[in-house]
Amino acid sequence: MRRRLLAVSMAAAVLAVYSGGASPGYTASADPGLSWRVEQAPFRLVYTDDGRQLTAQTPSSMGYRLTDGSSHQLTTLRTHSAGTYTVNTDEADRTATVRVERTSRGLRVSLTLQPAADVVQVSENLVGSLDEHFLGGGAHTMFIDLRRKTLLNKAVFVGASNFGKCNKNGAPTPFFISSAGYGIYPDTTAIGRLAFPDAAPDTHCNDAPAPCPVEYNKPDRIQLCFKTNRLDYEVYRGDPAAVTQSYFQRVGMPVLPPPRQFAMTKWRDKVSSQSEVIEDMVELQKRGIPLDSIWIDNPWEQGPAGGRVTYACIGALTFDNQQFPDPQGMIAQLKAGGVSLGTWVAPFLSKQSDGKPCPHDYPPGSFVQSDRTNVWDIDLTNPVARAHYEAKLEKLFRMGVSLVKGDRGEEHNFEESTFAGGPGTLIHNRYPLLYAESVTNMLRKVHGEDFATLFRAGYDGMPRILRGAWMADADMSFDGLRLTLRRGVNNSFTGQPVWGSDTGGYRKVADDSPSASLFTRWAQLSAISPVFQVGGPGRNATPWVYDDATVDRFRRSAILHYELFPYLYRLAQEASVTGVPITRAMAFSYPQDEEAWQADQQLMIGPDLLAAPVTADRAEADGAAGRPTPVDVYLPAGKWIDLHNGQVLDGGRHVIRESTLDEFPLYLRMGGGIAFNQRDPGIWPTPWGLNDIDPKDRTGWLVSPDAGVHIKNHTGGELTTQRTGKFLQLNVTGSARETQVTIPGDAPTFVLIDGRPVPQSTPAQLKGRSVGWTVKQGAFGGTVLKLHGSAKVLLYSR
Repeated sequence: MRRRLLAVSMAAAVLAVYSGGASPGYTASADPGLSWRVEQAPFRLVYTDDGRQLTAQTPSSMGYRLTDGSSHQLTTLRTHSAGTYTVNTDEADRTATVRVERTSRGLRVSLTLQPAADVVQVSENLVGSLDEHFLGGGAHTMFIDLRRKTLLNKAVFVGASNFGKCNKNGAPTPFFISSAGYGIYPDTTAIGRLAFPDAAPDTHCNDAPAPCPVEYNKPDRIQLCFKTNRLDYEVYRGDPAAVTQSYFQRVGMPVLPPPRQFAMTKWRDKVSSQSEVIEDMVELQKRGIPLDSIWIDNPWEQGPAGGRVTYACIGALTFDNQQFPDPQGMIAQLKAGGVSLGTWVAPFLSKQSDGKPCPHDYPPGSFVQSDRTNVWDIDLTNPVARAHYEAKLEKLFRMGVSLVKGDRGEEHNFEESTFAGGPGTLIHNRYPLLYAESVTNMLRKVHGEDFATLFRAGYDGMPRILRGAWMADADMSFDGLRLTLRRGVNNSFTGQPVWGSDTGGYRKVADDSPSASLFTRWAQLSAISPVFQVGGPGRNATPWVYDDATVDRFRRSAILHYELFPYLYRLAQEASVTGVPITRAMAFSYPQDEEAWQADQQLMIGPDLLAAPVTADRAEADGAAGRPTPVDVYLPAGKWIDLHNGQVLDGGRHVIRESTLDEFPLYLRMGGGIAFNQRDPGIWPTPWGLNDIDPKDRTGWLVSPDAGVHIKNHTGGELTTQRTGKFLQLNVTGSARETQVTIPGDAPTFVLIDGRPVPQSTPAQLKGRSVGWTVKQGAFGGTVLKLHGSAKVLLYSR
């Protein structure tokens, strides 16, 4: 066992070196490679990986601010003992205690001040470099790489629109990783800011109250600043996957949602009557579009007596008797059609336009004042108020409501509020978590694990509570689509791995928004996102009003999403035990590839699928004119299979992919494979059901035609491949009774299944045979094998 005390040098400022702890790969064992050393004057900590410096505190880096506005710093080491350091400050009557301890995750660093009275802000500067790139910060929309950026660590509502073009987001986190092989997690709920090397002022932000101060144009440092009187942070080492696992070990692993969380969800911005809810089900189903749930947006709650249908008393949590004269009958009718009902909720009570409150029965002391005068925010740190809110939720859910669209939670500014549980500077970022806990606790109490959620606000630890998130209000424009893609990828990394967006956008930019081209391209993003939902205030509220070609493209995107479910769900299973996200920034998967850091309009879905949704502005005119849109795609090193045309491309370069409205750049990594429930061609006597997302007796695979594939599906089935010259061998074990495998590429010369030669069939012939194979042309084409749950297959190609 490595000695904790490695060296002592009285002549130098280095006092001691202690071994640390981190998580190599996906394990949680102690890692002596992560260490720290201490420099005496000025005091600072240096973090190393097997002797190589990862990062360090800059000289005189730890500081604090008092209520009188004065700023102070830690100065020199006074005493130390077993990882605890007493440090002088530039105030004669105040000292600091800095403690470094090993954990199974990495190193934990804590700063406390004695006395702590009058301290309102703490700060820390870490050595950074313009040679580094950074990922993290939460669900922001403007960029992937944090280098030269400043982030506000405060949950603030912004949409993927011009309104959102600011370095803020509604689901922030101070956690980030560096391309230099480490990560930092400031473990705090306090409002604050982070600034990365060479950060410049953000001219788009209107901050009030004033944020924590940082210095701009400093290329040599990472700055942390928080409005609290102590600072705790953790240091992790490793590649992005290892660092991410360490972070989620601290804040809680993402919950594994039920399959229905991945199924199609539908809504409208305004529902005038319950007949429109039933219309949504009927219109989608008769066009062959899958549907699992419909949720009803605000306003749906009981309004003031004699009031307009379009005005609700938010917080009533009862159906308005004008809009919904028989809500229980509506829920029963949906259930008969195989569809569940959800509702929009928020954590506050509204007031009428004249400022008078809607009637309510909350006890005194249930509310906290925010910056909004027309609402009463429920103090969810008050046990009595929270219990009252939850009782109302429980009553609603017992009617059969099993999905919640959790809106708001980050829209009101609590920074200067006082809660029963503490000051607003510490509660503001916790508030979305408290809100989510109340909703999910009641859903679980009523429905067990059979429920779904979509929330937009969040903070550290939200994925252990919620099953899904949506990426807030976006402009119905290609700019809104670009911002949404970035937000989803960023959110997936540090926030909720199961995410989606409003297909087509939310904020109308024209009377007929979203256009057919935008709606089609957005649906393609939704197809590869874990969550597929459609709805809004435009034509996307009733997508059947589009021309037949657009409706058919939308249907095919929905079907593709269902076909991808086994892969997405397998990735969700992995996320629930490792924290590694389902969808990933290119730089997450290829952190040492400079080009990957620039590719912010494409993403990896797991390790084997690369997608580049069509987001360029010119796609609008191209789509209207029937022209393909050229998409610049960066393919990392290796070979990649274009799943829409079967072409095999060399990576390590950019390619221009001409994409019609019927396709988008989607590539399978050569040497990889995915669980894939392909529905075309139809080779089974019993066809796929419209909403079959997770049938227990049927599954499939899509694998590259080379050696080394070894993949599992979410039910425990396993597929491996081995190639010897012109022979490709597949081994399938533990799969479903009805198993289908698609191998892109040309048809083989002959096929042996379990040692017996099997002739090629047409899809129609294959329906009547227990095993066999056929060839599919076009998108997702190749050799299609029909197998039992376990089989050995040998393919020979001349």
